[in-house]
Amino acid sequence: MISTTQGPLIAAPSGTWHQVAAVGTAPATTATALVVVRVTATASSQPWYMDRAFLGLTTGMPGNLLNWNAESIEIDRSGWGASTNCVLSVATSSYTWYQSMLLASSAAGDCLARSALAEAPTVTPGVEYVAFAQVSPGTSGLTFAIQIRWRDASGTEFQTSTGTRTLASGQWTRCTVAAVAPPGAVTARVGLAPTATAAGQQWGIDRLAFAPSAAMMTPGSLLPYNVSELDIDLSGWTVTGGTSAQASDIVLGGGFSMKMTASGGDLVATLATPVSVTPGMGYQFIPCVYSSVARVYQTKIEWLDSTNTVVRTRWQSWNGHSGGWMAGSMGDLAPANAAYARLSFVAPDAAPGELWYLDVVGWKLGGLTALAVPAGGGGVSITLRGLTTGGPTWKWRLDRVQSGRSTPVRGWAGDLTDQPTTGDVAVAVDYEAPLGVPLQWRVRSAVTGASISFTTDPLTLAGEVTDAWLTDVSLPARSVAATVGVPLPDWQRSARQGAYSVKGRPRPVVISDVRASRSGTLTLVTESEAERDALWWVLETGNTLLIKWPSTFTEPDMYVQVADVTEAHITASAEHSDRQWTLALTEVDRPIGGIIGSPDRTWQTVKDAGPDWSAAIGSATTWLDVWTGVVGS
Repeated sequence: MISTTQGPLIAAPSGTWHQVAAVGTAPATTATALVVVRVTATASSQPWYMDRAFLGLTTGMPGNLLNWNAESIEIDRSGWGASTNCVLSVATSSYTWYQSMLLASSAAGDCLARSALAEAPTVTPGVEYVAFAQVSPGTSGLTFAIQIRWRDASGTEFQTSTGTRTLASGQWTRCTVAAVAPPGAVTARVGLAPTATAAGQQWGIDRLAFAPSAAMMTPGSLLPYNVSELDIDLSGWTVTGGTSAQASDIVLGGGFSMKMTASGGDLVATLATPVSVTPGMGYQFIPCVYSSVARVYQTKIEWLDSTNTVVRTRWQSWNGHSGGWMAGSMGDLAPANAAYARLSFVAPDAAPGELWYLDVVGWKLGGLTALAVPAGGGGVSITLRGLTTGGPTWKWRLDRVQSGRSTPVRGWAGDLTDQPTTGDVAVAVDYEAPLGVPLQWRVRSAVTGASISFTTDPLTLAGEVTDAWLTDVSLPARSVAATVGVPLPDWQRSARQGAYSVKGRPRPVVISDVRASRSGTLTLVTESEAERDALWWVLETGNTLLIKWPSTFTEPDMYVQVADVTEAHITASAEHSDRQWTLALTEVDRPIGGIIGSPDRTWQTVKDAGPDWSAAIGSATTWLDVWTGVVGS
């Protein structure tokens, strides 16, 4: 045997189950351990009963800076000390497990107990911390305060942050304080400070914690603790269209939620103080709501500039259900001139008396977003982020939206309509986007019964007033902008019909089919040898091409098959490089398949991303990652 860890000796109460515990750290050379229960009998044939023996890791709250015994009081109350006007002991009634700490007043007046000096964790100035405890008083209406007592490098308590609550007897109530560590704070102790009206008043205290608030909230949340968890008060929110109150009957996290009772019309809960944001960053709004009715609710993000003027508003609707918590995740990109964000939950047209609860509100970087910017070859690059927001089984699609009409964007192996979620980020380039008209791109991530989506800000691709783009959509590196000459195409649509003369009838019988697609001759003009070579580069494959007309033309964009091509000198002087081209065109359907290559991302681009090839492609997992530039560049 290497060593022994022994718990405290107690006088066991008769006729009731109670807990004895020992906690220790296994020595470095430990291989096995024995659990031993030792009792001292007071008479012969005295029976003792044991059940639920346990040996394992302590199960304290994640993030709690207090040790397990100081949190749970399951061994003793050695993690706490009586400082003023009180006596501490251990009680067998508890909030969790078997024991709690009992604080009894010595006289009327303020009482104070503090965490032991060994339970004074190191803190970081500027970081928010939270302390809380479950408290059950013996007398209703008494005030209980929980404190964070900030200490400097010398151990002097120089500032105290306090949360106060008036408690009812016969129940456990969570008392919480949250505060930012002040400059000069090095460590902190937790204070328990009830106010007694007489000697002998008692408070049961259990489940005590002191932690950075980030450890007790939605991971990555940028909101202050009380705004997110609503455990101290409701000052972080304003409610219109109804009344609000702290409630403990339906809670998702912590001790309280915000209960809202509709008075009729839109029930709206809005962040009282907008939060600061960084322009261009993606943010995710995740409010958790609970309802007594099954119907649609909404989430809203308002982006404000430095003068608190709304510069953009985003909405997301959700199909709600009754009797369970719902966590709709809404993402958006902060506009270029955004300084703050104002967040809202909305229950539109709520009936009087309708109940809604709000708790565990998340606001963090991320979420499903898309950013569209012009790309080479007359295309648009769309960067998708937050594809894993829904989950690994969700699938996503990307569509171009023009005047309310949606068209799938062509991807690497075909249209991006049913893509598996293999990573959080993807890049798609839309080479079929028309010129000169407002366009948006919508990404939608979905699984059976649920979906989230995001639509980009409008983007208009500029173009010369006389230049058309000819693009091989399967090989977009073969793209060229060329000047349209005269005459403009005269389109012909041939009939598909046959006329048959029938004996005894003056008029023939005509059998017809659908009319053929358009055909005609396109005239183009090039000035330099480089322009000439670029046009031949596009035409040489014989592949189907997309013609994107100048925005001032009344021609719709079209897919064509180019037949015979004539390159003609405009002048008889051999030294002049000007050419006039005639292209025989036949309109065809949009081709199937994906895209290969890029007009503005080459192997040189990848090579320039690092000092050597290993660095340039080292973080890529597939060649598709290298090509798209999602990682590795």
